[in-house]
Amino acid sequence: MKICFLGDGNSIHIRRWLDFFHERGHEVHLITFSNVIHKNIIVHKIGNFDINISGGNWQYVFSTMQIKKLIKKMNFDIINAHFVTSYGFLASLSGAKPLVVSAWGTDILVAPKKNKIYKAITKYALNSAQLITSDSNFMSEAIHQLTNTDVLTVPMGVDQSLCYKDRKESTDEIKILSLRTVNVNSNIDIIVKAFAKLLASNEKYNFKLIITNDGPEMENIKALVKQLNVEKNVDIKGFVNRDDLIELLYCSHMHITIPDSDSTSVTLLEAMASGIITIASDIPANREWIHHKKNGLITEKIDVESLKISMELALNDSEFKQKASRLSREVILKKAIWDQNMQLVEQKYLALLKNN
Repeated sequence: MKICFLGDGNSIHIRRWLDFFHERGHEVHLITFSNVIHKNIIVHKIGNFDINISGGNWQYVFSTMQIKKLIKKMNFDIINAHFVTSYGFLASLSGAKPLVVSAWGTDILVAPKKNKIYKAITKYALNSAQLITSDSNFMSEAIHQLTNTDVLTVPMGVDQSLCYKDRKESTDEIKILSLRTVNVNSNIDIIVKAFAKLLASNEKYNFKLIITNDGPEMENIKALVKQLNVEKNVDIKGFVNRDDLIELLYCSHMHITIPDSDSTSVTLLEAMASGIITIASDIPANREWIHHKKNGLITEKIDVESLKISMELALNDSEFKQKASRLSREVILKKAIWDQNMQLVEQKYLALLKNN
């Protein structure tokens, strides 16, 4: 197949899709506003700006005609636009067929609730597609409320080998991980405050809170760490490459992900595959993967005291940790292996091509 993706060329998730279909022997193209180069992928850069997923991108609609001409000229077999309210909307305006639109989370769970314009944009893009991909049952249900278009629910998944690597937790330092983007939705401030309380009430342990990634709240988080006088016990790493992130998962003791809103998090799936104990917020997408006190912990509330209680349980119950580690890996092997799930997408592509 000759497949064209529209999306953020800098995104690791887009890169995974591009690489998968190239490795499967397909001719893969990317239309993007990003100034990127991908080995073995034909990149078509458009426009002179990057899309901001937070909004305010009205000028991108002026690229519609360029996209339309490019699609007509290249005669793609399948066009797959990622992120409904940006590249998905652009692809729908261009009249791309057969069109697959891939939802990522906030484009379905947050954007349509902002105002009537965002809701109209979302519905237009969804209704223009012949297929929509979603990575969680919860998000698929939200999509069904906006359109009758066929939806394929398929988590992006992880490499199967992650489920078989041995853990190597440090014996002299208890490492606690926060791997999410540092924004308001991620509640990193709650994690820092709960960690400070844990530190104060468990002096016999040598704790280290590791914060990776970056985001608009980073300066506030650094100030909070200093204010709580826990600088010696907090390691703010910023962006780390994927190999280093995986290494952190295998040598740390617990992983915390407590966003207010999210769809299926690939990092959560990688954490489960690594066997690390995960503490997650009580939102629908997390409950699809984490079952409280079975293969992880769900915080009753997103607040400091609830998180501290969960952290102490993860710290002190070694039998539970071993059981949770085994069960998490079983869940991943059953539902979230990357190659298996992406082959389902490939089969849908082939069916669309045949029908068109």
